Amino acid sequence: MDTLDSFEKVNPKRPLIFFIIPVAVLVAVALILVSLYEKERPQISIVSDMARIGATATAEISLSDRRSGLQSVEVSLSQGRITRVLLRKTYPRRGVLRRYGPRKAVEKFTINLLPFKFRDGKAILEIAVRDYSFSNWMAGNLSRVRYDVILDTRPPLISRDGGSRYIISGGSGAVAFHANEPLRRYGVEINDTFFPGIAISRQGRPGYGVIFAVPYDTKAITRARLIAFDFAGNRGELPLSLIMRHSRLKTDRINIPDSFLDRKIPEFRSYYPELQSIDDKVKAFVEINNRIRRENSARIKEITRRVSPELMWQGRFLRLPRSSRRAAFAEHRTYYYKGKKIDAQVHLGMDLASVQQAKVPAANNGVVAFAGYMGIYGNTVIIDHGGGVFSLYAHLSQIGVDEGKKVVRGEVIALSGSTGMAGGDHLHFSMLVNGIFVNPLEWWDENWLNLNISGYLR
Repeated sequence: MDTLDSFEKVNPKRPLIFFIIPVAVLVAVALILVSLYEKERPQISIVSDMARIGATATAEISLSDRRSGLQSVEVSLSQGRITRVLLRKTYPRRGVLRRYGPRKAVEKFTINLLPFKFRDGKAILEIAVRDYSFSNWMAGNLSRVRYDVILDTRPPLISRDGGSRYIISGGSGAVAFHANEPLRRYGVEINDTFFPGIAISRQGRPGYGVIFAVPYDTKAITRARLIAFDFAGNRGELPLSLIMRHSRLKTDRINIPDSFLDRKIPEFRSYYPELQSIDDKVKAFVEINNRIRRENSARIKEITRRVSPELMWQGRFLRLPRSSRRAAFAEHRTYYYKGKKIDAQVHLGMDLASVQQAKVPAANNGVVAFAGYMGIYGNTVIIDHGGGVFSLYAHLSQIGVDEGKKVVRGEVIALSGSTGMAGGDHLHFSMLVNGIFVNPLEWWDENWLNLNISGYLR
């Protein structure tokens, strides 16, 4: 037997191997070429509402390409013979064995019409995106979309129809106005706080109204103005002349006995297990009266920042029937234990005492925004009355309503109690405007409401 015959007997599949290897190489090359010369175009979507473009605007677009990845994007605005590029960007390639661009990209850019000679009216927004495909003579696949837009550079004109002129610290007010075009966002800015408004109708004419407030600790009103944005994003302003007077400071000294601590600390530890690690009951009280109070305040502010578009309330707000006032709004409290000062806080509501487990009525029509346990407030109900106005009922022994329930003025919603940081059975009642605690005395007064709120908004 010669050498060749011996080799062929040992390697009978040699001819098949020599056939498979070239075929595999050809298939691999074909797949690479198909991948490189793919024909799938990039995808484009506008995230922002660009139907109307104001003098300045921020736009956002989303781009994607599943195959060869994004190569470049260009956004331009044209009107007649004028064309201006708003965004031009090239994406770098990446990868080792196979080079490709990013699969997705979100681009934000600013549109500033003021330096250009565009006129208010119709224009065309164009977005062109290429990928890294080798198709089209290696130029890549091109997606191009055009959108008809309206250019609007004029701010809305605001006209005040009436509103509060005098306000107290911790007080509320309202203003009504109309504009020469529909508004997307509007409200009142007082110092650093913005109060959103609602749509209203005055004497059959559509308009807008805002209920606002001044926090109890405001030193002075340095800025008060109506602010309105149209659907193109243009901003209009109108100054408000508000005269504020300070409320009389009220103070109270509260002595904390051991009996109170022995009764209350276990209640709070059942809701806040982290208090178990604080053995000293005075330190536990200070922790509750500070950290947990701050957490409760933040939660209440979150709940009451929502502005329902409908004014559900009618007439003055009710107080607990046949009750006496035990603590006032914005009362500065100093806490003492065995003659030593241990804390100081501000009481943001009215404490009303009646019989034990007195029936608590809803102060006005509304929807229950919260019903449950709320730290220092104990069992609590918060009602949304619309337009940014809320009422709060705390230290309840029983809650008779669920979140989302519609209630009517005078309907029994709970029973008074002593849950939370309460020494005895009573109702803590608060009023809030857009997350800010305000003086309930104003909202209990029919004449005040008509002169300062209802008369402007209804």
